[in-house]
Amino acid sequence: MIVAFRENVGGVLLACAELMEDPNCDLISAKDKDGLQQKMDFAGVDEVKVLGFRGIADTTTLVRNIFGKQGSRMFQRDPDVEGYIAMVLRHRSSSPVELVRFLCSCKDNVDLLYSGKSITGKKYYNFMRDVTRSYHRLCMFARPYFVNGVLSVKVDSPHQIGDMFCRWLARKNPDLPVSVIEGEIAWIGNGRHVGLEHFTKVPSSLAGSLEFSNGRDEVDDMWDMYYDSQMIPNRRNKSHAKKLQPKASASMSGMSERDRYKVERGIANCTLDNFVS
Repeated sequence: MIVAFRENVGGVLLACAELMEDPNCDLISAKDKDGLQQKMDFAGVDEVKVLGFRGIADTTTLVRNIFGKQGSRMFQRDPDVEGYIAMVLRHRSSSPVELVRFLCSCKDNVDLLYSGKSITGKKYYNFMRDVTRSYHRLCMFARPYFVNGVLSVKVDSPHQIGDMFCRWLARKNPDLPVSVIEGEIAWIGNGRHVGLEHFTKVPSSLAGSLEFSNGRDEVDDMWDMYYDSQMIPNRRNKSHAKKLQPKASASMSGMSERDRYKVERGIANCTLDNFVS
């Protein structure tokens, strides 16, 4: 039997339950129904058992049935099982089918997900940590700017975390529409301000045409002027500044690139008199 599951937390857990009932079944995965149909056409398969595409699974019950009672994790900051799976699926090198088989091998022992005692377990734990670190870097260093009143930012991450960052940015700025551009797509948060759904995905070309009249287009320039005016040259600690603004994170937005340039080259002469008209 061939089992097709959706590449999300519910689909992965449903596939785990199915694989434990029938260890000989074959697995395929897809992000959506169109992707599944393409894989079926390519493989010449007509009938499969489909899991996770039609509704939301009760992930809490599934986790309890697969792993039993969960104790304290090795590191308190590590996510629970659902969070672990969600992060791993966002990694660029993740294989959902391999992940399902690994989760089944951890039956009744959730600690195997976090301990790294096996090669596969160590790999997927590192995947989870890589995605978590990338998300935290975005939250720390990606500097949004106003475009037609919309708080916008272009992100460049190897992992699929643009929607996570957009949700975080929308929570931090509930009175503004936010746009996170990730390659050819853009995630829109607080979309009600511009006549869209609260959270939606649109082509990046459409994101540039959004307008919101309550935004302030000069916020970037004002920030730069304030930043420069407060700089005291004889107190400049270059090594400390480089730790606060790592070079690897400088490409996350235009403002962070300018900040990194100031760390390496210093800043132009500026005083508080520039604020006075």
